[in-house]
Amino acid sequence: MPETEELDILTEWLSEKAKRKVELLKPQKGMKYELLKMVEENAAKNLAERLRKGQISLKSEEQAAEDLRLALHLPQTLERMDCFDISHTQGSETVASMVVFRNGKPSKQDYRRYKLRSTEGKPDDFKSMQEVVYRRYRDIKDLPSLVIIDGGKGQLSSALEVIRGLGLHELPVIGLAKREEEIFVEGAHESIMLSKDSYALKLIQRIRDEAHRFAITYHRKLRGKRNLVSILDHIEGIGPKRREALWKHFGSLEAIKAAEMEDLAGVAGMNKASAQKIYDFFRMDLEAKRETIL
Repeated sequence: MPETEELDILTEWLSEKAKRKVELLKPQKGMKYELLKMVEENAAKNLAERLRKGQISLKSEEQAAEDLRLALHLPQTLERMDCFDISHTQGSETVASMVVFRNGKPSKQDYRRYKLRSTEGKPDDFKSMQEVVYRRYRDIKDLPSLVIIDGGKGQLSSALEVIRGLGLHELPVIGLAKREEEIFVEGAHESIMLSKDSYALKLIQRIRDEAHRFAITYHRKLRGKRNLVSILDHIEGIGPKRREALWKHFGSLEAIKAAEMEDLAGVAGMNKASAQKIYDFFRMDLEAKRETIL
């Protein structure tokens, strides 16, 4: 949230635009607080990532990857790096992402996303990380040169337990902790701290941030779909098939809310009567909606 002075200016500007008094509130706890915190963190990561991209472009991605190899004392060229991240909101819609960088550049055709089953409704990042690395490496033959785990010692240990258990004893695995950007290596008593200006650090941060972006995008998509199901449950005549068709056509709850009646009726499986019910529901006043839901 903006500082107090900036908040006052923004409130005044919004009030002028809306032609009524607008009040901005910052939640202190609960789901809205968690969502706001996630948005702020993501905005900071996005800004940092944009700055890093500009700096890395001054030096070739391959050279940055070579700098990272030397910093980690690895024998092989980092031709392929896999990075994993977990995203959820208080344990709901838990997902994982895997992004791949080849020779220091993103290889988006190799990206993968996972809807996790073992921890749904029970936030457990360690167990979530174990599930995703198991599903990724249990049968794979094209192993990476390096695996990067978004997290510190705990996440790294959890991932290693599964990866080594699969017999992949030579696969290099590291953890990158966010707070101090420490790199944790298997068997090392102390973490590795790269220079803040090093291209190796900027590259590994870029990979980690890309994994975060990919995970959170998927998480938001699932959360939006869940919210859509919850709301449309209260509209007569809108069952699972029509909900799925609406989601595929519009892609978000906001788009459905804003849709004209003709657009809603044009969706596969919909008709004018069901479209009218959705259209009217989203234009009811709050009291009328409560009566419909209750």
